Amino acid sequence: MDTIRLIASDLDATLLDGQSQLPPDFAETVRALAERGIRFAAASGRPIYTLEEMFAPLRDDIIFVGDNGGAICWKGESLYVSEMDAADWRTLAGQARSAGHAAVLCGLETAYVEEQFRPYDRVFKRFYTKVEYVPHLEDVTARVDKFTIYFPEGDAQKGYDALYGPVWGGRFSVAVAGADWVDIMNPGVHKGAALLLLGERLGVPPEGMMAFGDTFNDAEMLKAAKYGFLVENGSPALREEVPFLAPPNTSSGVMQVLRRVLARNGRVCESDFRRAK
Repeated sequence: MDTIRLIASDLDATLLDGQSQLPPDFAETVRALAERGIRFAAASGRPIYTLEEMFAPLRDDIIFVGDNGGAICWKGESLYVSEMDAADWRTLAGQARSAGHAAVLCGLETAYVEEQFRPYDRVFKRFYTKVEYVPHLEDVTARVDKFTIYFPEGDAQKGYDALYGPVWGGRFSVAVAGADWVDIMNPGVHKGAALLLLGERLGVPPEGMMAFGDTFNDAEMLKAAKYGFLVENGSPALREEVPFLAPPNTSSGVMQVLRRVLARNGRVCESDFRRAK
């Protein structure tokens, strides 16, 4: 029997439903977890400032893991930032432009996009509540922790396989984030590393951790926690890599598991859950 003390969840296509909405009982559940000494972390490719706006009523109850682990914030305090070298992201910006790809430069306070991609503004602002359009990304002087590429045709895996994985995968942490995005961070930066860092800070070992996700940028996190759950409608290839399955996000799968954790006051064992394989 293990005692869960730290839970991390991806948002899009995992915690959020098919309309990108939070479950109606989410706030109540997070507070009930906290009363039992269980911390909840929102782990997302979205930046910290977007997460703080999304969860404004719960800012003191949730740990924010932004930009796929590039930044961590709790109760308004920055716990960790992995700042990318400007020479690196400027090289990435030039290559993305040459390929005709819509790149987003993820500053710690604002996202930057080249003016030519303004037609995708509605998409960008779904994830980045602060967007500034510039002639060239190379002219930006802000601190940056992630570089991401938007694929409006839903062929991010193709873009990863053809360019970003083979060219940059050995130098950076590169991950497909759903059908539309490829994310690039400093080497070793991912949600799994962020979860382990939080575990060290809070004194929680992997067997006291639970995590939820749906796609490849969640993989390390789902393997870092002993109780790692892929939502049932997530990427099928990940079933070979993670321990457990949660019901689909369209059925509030994460919440179903969290209610079970609450009912047992955080005391769980492997036989309580459905195996991924």
